[in-house]
Amino acid sequence: MEITLLQITLISLFYILCETALPFGSMGTWATISRPLVSGLVVGLILGDPVKGTVVGATINIMFLGVISAGGSLPSDSTAAGVLGSAFAIIGGFDVNTAMALSVPLGMFGSILWVLTMTGQCFFVAIYDKMIEKEKYKSLIWLNTWIPYIVKSVIRFTVCFTILLAGSALIEDLANALSGPVLDGLSIMGGMIPAVGIAMMLLSIFKGKAKWFFFLGFLATTFLNLNTIAIALIFAFIAILVVGFDSSDFTPFTEIESTNESAYKLISKKDLVKSWVLWQYFNESCYNYERMQGLGFGCAMNVVLQKIYKDDPETLQEELKTHSMFFNTDHDFGGLILGVCTAMEEQKKLGADIKREDFVAIKSGLMGPCAGIGDTLSQVVLIPILAIIFINLALQGALWAPIAYTVLFLLIFYGVGYWMLFVGYKSGGEAVLKLMESGIFDKVIEVAQIIGCAVSGSMICNFVTMNFTVSIVQNEVEVFNLQTGVLDAILPNMAPLALTLFIFYLCKKGVKTSYITFGLMIAGFVLGILGIIG
Repeated sequence: MEITLLQITLISLFYILCETALPFGSMGTWATISRPLVSGLVVGLILGDPVKGTVVGATINIMFLGVISAGGSLPSDSTAAGVLGSAFAIIGGFDVNTAMALSVPLGMFGSILWVLTMTGQCFFVAIYDKMIEKEKYKSLIWLNTWIPYIVKSVIRFTVCFTILLAGSALIEDLANALSGPVLDGLSIMGGMIPAVGIAMMLLSIFKGKAKWFFFLGFLATTFLNLNTIAIALIFAFIAILVVGFDSSDFTPFTEIESTNESAYKLISKKDLVKSWVLWQYFNESCYNYERMQGLGFGCAMNVVLQKIYKDDPETLQEELKTHSMFFNTDHDFGGLILGVCTAMEEQKKLGADIKREDFVAIKSGLMGPCAGIGDTLSQVVLIPILAIIFINLALQGALWAPIAYTVLFLLIFYGVGYWMLFVGYKSGGEAVLKLMESGIFDKVIEVAQIIGCAVSGSMICNFVTMNFTVSIVQNEVEVFNLQTGVLDAILPNMAPLALTLFIFYLCKKGVKTSYITFGLMIAGFVLGILGIIG
């Protein structure tokens, strides 16, 4: 199909939106419209084929199930792969497996832009510190948010627009030129690539009791023909029974009461919520290797600090410097730390003996555990499991599936985040540390790992394709077939399972996923061209 300048412009603008905190906040946007599952639908709507856009986007999303952004790293960019991959698939008329193969280099290209952005934004740190020195506190939000966004938006719009403008004609020519065995080889290659995404997901959850449920999920789908939604529901119930919860697990929560006597004496609940909203939306708008989320945390604290120290400009300046130092944690649990620090600032202003080192200690002590628990629950568990459920529906052409995924994620994510904010604010640092040391989060993570492993096993049967076509024919009669006569007779879906476990092994050995992915693509393409797999 031909693509118009208006469509190219709209897709490029949407690509910009996916790379900002708008409209759903930093993690909210990254987990929803930046995911191929959702971006495929939007690109499809722009190009006039929402069903194919949804199906292609959902398929590409499988490759990114195990991709998380932690500590500033991003092995491959799902945004570029989803937006551009879906667009190219519709323009060139490719099938979903071919679109999957094309999306791999696009995702790698997006990760390069990510690294360049993280590096370039270090430039704003020194300017931010000077703004604090000059007491230009209202300018901090501009420096942390809008100026970096303007720069990133211009670069990304230009890149996306240029690729689509130059590539749209090439893609159509490529589709015609690659017809036949070459296109078949690309399609076969694309059917094997989902094994990488599943293997990467297993890196974080394939441990302890949970690893056995990976094989149970695989067997349940292979022999009982259960879909992934049924697997998720059944094994969620089993996981809760296996892990076991009792009333003592929830004691730390029941002990957290509104014991903070200084609560809302210097700030209002509205101020606290405004501070949290700024944190959730702009904690990574100027994400950089020098301070990570430091500038975002400082801007969020700026709201309450201006109220608490409105009559003490010298202390206000010092506290802004303290809260703008290096900081990096989970988005939801970061709100908990925000609440703790706000409560401590109020107590300090009212006479408590709280020093600068105390804030450094509490933030340093909490951000690691909060990141470990929060990132696991959100990026390793919540996003992939919700994605898996709705990917199944999207692959059937259900246009509402990406929307339902987005709404459900946002409700869970922001509901937990809002609650965590007040847990931190009302309980104080010691109670939060006690909560983090309790075993409740470990049990929740174990339950999530069991569900994730079971669903991953199920996904192999549904999404990884690797069928051998080797056979022996005598007198026009097939006397031997490697796939049906040997592999399927031993264990159906054995080849996809073996492929996924091999990739998982390579990942555990530290082989870069980019090497694994491109190596798999070459192997799949060559074996497909030679007619060994099909």
